[in-house]
Amino acid sequence: MIVSKTPLRLSFFGGGTDIPSFYRDHDFGAVVSASLDSYLYVSVKTHTPVFDERIRLNYYETELVDDISQIKNTIIREALNLLGIDERIFIGTISDGPPEAGLGSSSSFAVGLLNALYYFKGIRVSQGRLAEEAAHIEIDLLKKPIGKQDQYAAAYGGFNYFRFNSDDSVSIEPINLSSNDFKLMFDSIVPFWTKISRSADLILEEQETNNKEEVKNLKNLIKMRQQAVEFNSYVKHEGFNLEKFGKLVHEGWLMKKSLASKISNKGIDSFYEAALREGAIGGKISGAGGGGFLNIIAELKYHKKIINTLTKFGLIHFNCGLDSDGTRVFKL
Repeated sequence: MIVSKTPLRLSFFGGGTDIPSFYRDHDFGAVVSASLDSYLYVSVKTHTPVFDERIRLNYYETELVDDISQIKNTIIREALNLLGIDERIFIGTISDGPPEAGLGSSSSFAVGLLNALYYFKGIRVSQGRLAEEAAHIEIDLLKKPIGKQDQYAAAYGGFNYFRFNSDDSVSIEPINLSSNDFKLMFDSIVPFWTKISRSADLILEEQETNNKEEVKNLKNLIKMRQQAVEFNSYVKHEGFNLEKFGKLVHEGWLMKKSLASKISNKGIDSFYEAALREGAIGGKISGAGGGGFLNIIAELKYHKKIINTLTKFGLIHFNCGLDSDGTRVFKL
């Protein structure tokens, strides 16, 4: 059995500027994100002939089919077609995080699936190729209104500044903090699962329409891109500053909320405002918004109060750290 292990991610700055329609027309996009030590696992093996079906898929649904064209899971179907795999096969998945939670799970799945399928074929490929082919499946073949940051975070791992160039190339710059600054930053992040799953595609489709029609959206996206550039620059030259980090995240969240009507709602706003009252500096919803994970930035001395307050709303505190390896694959 082949098993791939691929990280989920948290994005801090520049989300939305990694969408091709933005970075191709406005010089470049820029994102700062971190890959998490929470993973999505994909297992692949030859499906034994004692079963009637040729293809068995176990994810949050089970599919038993005889032909690739019958597969409902679009990412699996397109990955098998892309790699020319048409034989008896079993594919299963399990994740440390819930689906549709803003942690980039669909792209982690695409990257991890490709990694496992290539290994199944006896081929090792680069992280860059896995990221590009996963993005090709999701953006070009499946026409998802998403960007490219999640595929790159899943493939490479670590804490990175990504620049998405107008010629579709991607520059990757690891953000190197001192061990003390790194600990200070990640100890300041308090993630909560809101227990709200949502379709990122619907939110992003509205945002894409607004980006074309509203000047305000474009101005905010350019400012959000600049936040990623600014953060990367100041930590490189001055080191990490928690107050500045938290305020940048807060300002980015206020801009992000204006991009589409369902990025936030009364419930999310009330959770966030409660955290601010308890001492938080800033925070944001992961991914497209509308639910998923609410990530609060605060000094350690305020964490207990924030956790006690938000858990009373029914939110679940979720501990996580950094993954530094990106997608990897094993043979069992």
